[in-house]
Amino acid sequence: MNHTTLQMFKIVAEEQSVTKAAQRLGRVQSNITTRIQQLEEDLGVTLFVRDSKKMILSPEGESFLSYTKKILSLAEEARQALHPGKPAGVLNMGSMEATAVSRLMPVFQQFHRRYPDVELALTTQPTQQLLEQVRHASLDCALVSLLPDAGGHIQCPEDLEYLDVFTERLVLLVPETASSTKPLLAAFPRGCSYRARAEALLNAQTLVEVQDVSSYHSMIASVAAGRCSGVLPEGVAATLILPEGTQQQFVANALTQLVWRKGYRSTALEAMKQILASASNL
Repeated sequence: MNHTTLQMFKIVAEEQSVTKAAQRLGRVQSNITTRIQQLEEDLGVTLFVRDSKKMILSPEGESFLSYTKKILSLAEEARQALHPGKPAGVLNMGSMEATAVSRLMPVFQQFHRRYPDVELALTTQPTQQLLEQVRHASLDCALVSLLPDAGGHIQCPEDLEYLDVFTERLVLLVPETASSTKPLLAAFPRGCSYRARAEALLNAQTLVEVQDVSSYHSMIASVAAGRCSGVLPEGVAATLILPEGTQQQFVANALTQLVWRKGYRSTALEAMKQILASASNL
């Protein structure tokens, strides 16, 4: 088991295909297939469930992928610590879906122009899931929305550091004709900070049920059906075609922060902090 084999395993897991992984890595398929088979023999487990079209991670493969990301991240951190200077290597970054949709395109474009030797790998998840991935070194950093306590102070895990980057106006999309039955809130799965804020607001009025959605387009479809309200940043709402007659009600102002492990340093991370600071609307 070496760095190259782990990198191959990670790419195959991401692409779900040896063919696509070979194209991405610039290697022949047979070499990657052999490396994966040797890795499975060394570990004594089956990492992938293979069918005619895809290679899907087995439960053991899912577990090993988590450790692989940590190992590769720590190896990159060590490399950059020994060779400080021009940012290079891979920056594994997470983001909330809303931030990726409304904020990251110009940020990534500027970053790539200025630091072409850094490969950006982006994962989108709700805030709580991103925090766990950063804490366990599956991600180097992530854009999240940390919830404030009753006194308005940001609550951040003690083993993480953060930088305030953006502020967003959260709005509730309310259908033109509300259903006579108990209303639902369409929101991303539990762990989403925007959902938590909307639930707190609505539960202060009446207990609300939540319908999980996986994208903003499915949220809008739920609102269009007339029974669900949806919560999202005003900037994201502006990019979507809303159902006719939809009302927007202010929920709260929410900060977006970049978080990283306490003590973690890399030239790529420092470069991303600088780019985000220049793009900040604070």
